[in-house]
Amino acid sequence: MNLVAHLDEIFLKGNNQKLFIKRLIDNLEELFPGVRVKRIEGGLWLENFKDENLKRLALVPGVANFAPVFKADLDIKKIIKTVTAHQWGNFSTFRIKSERSDKRYPLSSLEIEREVGAEINKQFGYKVNLKNPELTIHVDISSEQALIFGNLITGAGGLPIGMSGKVLCLLSGGIDSPVAAYKMMRRGAEVELIHFQNQTQVTQEVSQKIFDLTKVLAQYQGTVSLHIVPFSKWQKEIVIKAPADYRMLITRRLMLKIAANFSKKIKSLALVTGDSLGQVASQTLENISAVYESVEILKLSPLIGDNKSEIIRMARQIGTLEISNRPYEDCCSLFVSKHPQTRAGLKETLAIESGLNLSDLEKTKIDSFQVHFRD
Repeated sequence: MNLVAHLDEIFLKGNNQKLFIKRLIDNLEELFPGVRVKRIEGGLWLENFKDENLKRLALVPGVANFAPVFKADLDIKKIIKTVTAHQWGNFSTFRIKSERSDKRYPLSSLEIEREVGAEINKQFGYKVNLKNPELTIHVDISSEQALIFGNLITGAGGLPIGMSGKVLCLLSGGIDSPVAAYKMMRRGAEVELIHFQNQTQVTQEVSQKIFDLTKVLAQYQGTVSLHIVPFSKWQKEIVIKAPADYRMLITRRLMLKIAANFSKKIKSLALVTGDSLGQVASQTLENISAVYESVEILKLSPLIGDNKSEIIRMARQIGTLEISNRPYEDCCSLFVSKHPQTRAGLKETLAIESGLNLSDLEKTKIDSFQVHFRD
């Protein structure tokens, strides 16, 4: 099938529109091999699109909405013939919505809507409903052709991936961090992932879970770099030297330090976390502040104002929820105390951390993998 796709925030980019559109076209052609994408008036034209990929297209950043589309010559009789030749489905109400990018067309938008609508009513028996129709048939007139399409499918919106720089997202085995990564993709960021491996729980199933989460995210970015940090050395150091109620915070500070050092190597401009304010004990303002102080690099928390039901809903939508729900204790889970610190003081946190031997922290081994959406 052929599709027409409309752009989201790209139209706000002024003289840089062409760069954003080219990036979106490149992203779509990488994500959907065999599909040809070209710029048309008002959006993009996608040729040879497979029906089974429509759900994934709805989650690709940069696309506002889309629909299967038909071409027609500009003659109004040929437009009507094309519209009435299609079986639109089992609807009872409709409206025609016409737009003219070429104002030289001899009929006004209202005249087009009346002529096409009258024939639809005659042939299909649909009743006109201008306020809340079940079916909206769009007739877009350009200087060269008419494009005809039905109800629009809502897309992800946002910006094409790759237009906002690179970020490094801390990926746990839970629900939140994959959603945080996806939300950064929607803002145009190229996302790389770093996972801190709880080596007391390393099994094939655990490793597969992290790779499976990465594969889902690669469906929207094309290729995602996954970096895995064996964390046993620092786990032991924290268990021996840190009080139980501070272990979670110290663990997270060390993770950020390692991730920040690695960010310099991959030229990432920010670290991304799945923090949601107040969701768990480690995510009070005091605790988040004590953790984020550990590094100077920009920290981004796209879920900070979301509640759990919103995060779960998006996880289900992007396809990570079922995978995240598989049993797995990450490094942070290991250090959950019966009575965790909820109002950490920075002075106390720094005093505890100063007792750790962090001389080799920057030399921490990191294993890197390239995960492609077709893998």
